[in-house]
Amino acid sequence: MTLLSVQAIFYYMAAASVASALLAVTRKNPVHSMLWVLALFLHVAGIFLLLGAEFLAAVQVIVYAGAILIFYLFVLMLLDLPDEEARPRFGKHWPLAAAVGLSFAALVWLAQVRTPYPVGSGPVGSGPVGTGLAPAARRLAAEGPPRGSLRDIGEALFGPFALPFEMASLVLLAAIVGAVVLARRRGAGS
Repeated sequence: MTLLSVQAIFYYMAAASVASALLAVTRKNPVHSMLWVLALFLHVAGIFLLLGAEFLAAVQVIVYAGAILIFYLFVLMLLDLPDEEARPRFGKHWPLAAAVGLSFAALVWLAQVRTPYPVGSGPVGSGPVGTGLAPAARRLAAEGPPRGSLRDIGEALFGPFALPFEMASLVLLAAIVGAVVLARRRGAGS
């Protein structure tokens, strides 16, 4: 793919991620909000794919879009949705939240504008201007994938750390069962 097409795909993914996040926050129906969160997770996974981080993209889809979003949907099933939709979406503090969000965006823009060294120069990229990589980074790129690749992570998770990995899944399962039991007790008592 050409640089221009990669940039166009990145800007689409970034804009869609921001739009999905805003739509997730502003929807009255919580189920619709969860669907927009799913769109957000998938677009972020696409950004990871563009960056060459296939493992992070897979984790984004499996863990966030698969597991955590399902957990949120369980919580939504336990809520009283008609009561939730009847209430106003934002409280009286939304102007403060908007001001904090805009000031954060201004700080990010200011950090981008005030960067003292262009890419490929200065202390980080002390190689020849235009290469974009310091000599140490070029050497690491020539050596191949660093330790911590997908194979190494898989061997660690399903090798010596298989028992703690499975214990963590049992703790999450117990938390979900506990939430359902507490919600049923509350529903039976009212």
